[in-house]
Amino acid sequence: MLMHLLYDWGGLNRELFAAINGLRGPVLDTLMLAGTRLGSAWNAGWIALGLALLLACRRLAPQTTLTARLPEARTLARLLRVFVVASVLALILVSAAKHGFDMPRPAAALPPGSVAVLAPTVEPYSLPSGHSTFAMLVAVVFWPACPRRWRAALALGALWVGISRVSVGAHFPADVVAGYLCGAACAGLAARLVPPARGD
Repeated sequence: MLMHLLYDWGGLNRELFAAINGLRGPVLDTLMLAGTRLGSAWNAGWIALGLALLLACRRLAPQTTLTARLPEARTLARLLRVFVVASVLALILVSAAKHGFDMPRPAAALPPGSVAVLAPTVEPYSLPSGHSTFAMLVAVVFWPACPRRWRAALALGALWVGISRVSVGAHFPADVVAGYLCGAACAGLAARLVPPARGD
């Protein structure tokens, strides 16, 4: 009964899934597949590498026009550490939750032929959404370091990824919400575990 209320939302979870997954079109499908690629945890390596390169540039050429606009080296170094720690925490939490809850993907939970699956999944577990976890993790980790105009992009990116996971048939909306909570929790915990940069 409790799981029904928390996960199925009295039937609203499946109704929202059907509404979002039922919207189809070439342009929309392309956008949703792009959102799914954006939220892949495999992007963590590229993000970490990018931060490491920015840090190296800031340390080696601190006075150039380009690097002067970057955060200070100590801020970039802490940002990199927080991101890596948060990513490791998220990997552990999502893997444990998926196996622990053992909730099926929409295509397995709903009648055959009722789900449009654009992005086939390898594992059968649905709760929480790993892509949504990673998207929210990125948004929360980088939020303090971003100028205000970029924060909207972080928020929209996380929303885009979450909607895309429902649209491509990989997750129910409840999985996405759970993923957002996991991502925010891992980012917040990592920020507490990694000591502040000296001078902050």
